[in-house]
Amino acid sequence: MSEGYILNKLQTPAALRPVYESVRGGNVTKETIREDTLLGDNLLSQGLTGLRLVRLLGIDEGKHYVINPPWDIDDAELSFKMAILHNLAKECQPNDWGKQAAVLLNYQYLLQEDVQYFENDDEVLFDKINNWHRREKNYVPQSQQGDIDLNKPKFVNWSRQMEYLGLVHKARGREHVVYPDPDLIYKSIELAIGEDGQDGRIGMSQYLRWLRENLLQVTTTDSGAVPTALARVLYNLVRDRDIRLTEYGDSGKIGLNRTPRRDGIDTEANTIEMRSQL
Repeated sequence: MSEGYILNKLQTPAALRPVYESVRGGNVTKETIREDTLLGDNLLSQGLTGLRLVRLLGIDEGKHYVINPPWDIDDAELSFKMAILHNLAKECQPNDWGKQAAVLLNYQYLLQEDVQYFENDDEVLFDKINNWHRREKNYVPQSQQGDIDLNKPKFVNWSRQMEYLGLVHKARGREHVVYPDPDLIYKSIELAIGEDGQDGRIGMSQYLRWLRENLLQVTTTDSGAVPTALARVLYNLVRDRDIRLTEYGDSGKIGLNRTPRRDGIDTEANTIEMRSQL
């Protein structure tokens, strides 16, 4: 039986965590989860199915069990959302795309094409993304009926998922701003330094590689810069004195797209430093 497609199955991502916490608390059957969460049938079904599709819930002999997040993060909500992103990142293997890779591939397209605002019913945009999936990424998700195309209902569901995960923010009506949650990015830098960096710093190229492997599909622009949406978050973390972007070692410069110069960002910056670890 073909696995469900998350852009069809999850319209209300807010149902995910209550179901997850209920199962973690010992409610392992659908009936006991319903009694504990007071969710209606539709939201309960979305929560159970959505958690399975993001690889945070399993079932064995009719009993559900949770799969623990990959990192020990004090903020439980941030930990949960980063666990979702981590598992979705594992779907993004260019030679073997997972079915749910669309979640992060759609976001990669926005970053790559410098889309800073979008409306979630923009047919021109989601048609471009759909074509990009096929022509550039060779990603064609399948159902029992054949190829799955991105369309308005799926794109609306996807925008809700992105808003829940803190990667876009609703501005007004159908308009959304592409801007990842600064807390998520700050924590990702901290984790990346802990795993791949040293002495409170990590090379920018190493950090972007860590992101691709663990959270988000991010590549540099044609000019070798961090794409605008992420660049602005890094810029603001420098402004708030959380990080510095410095020149360290002999690797090449990686700039911040569409951001001005400021103190805390070296002209030839190639490294992220966490002020709290220096």
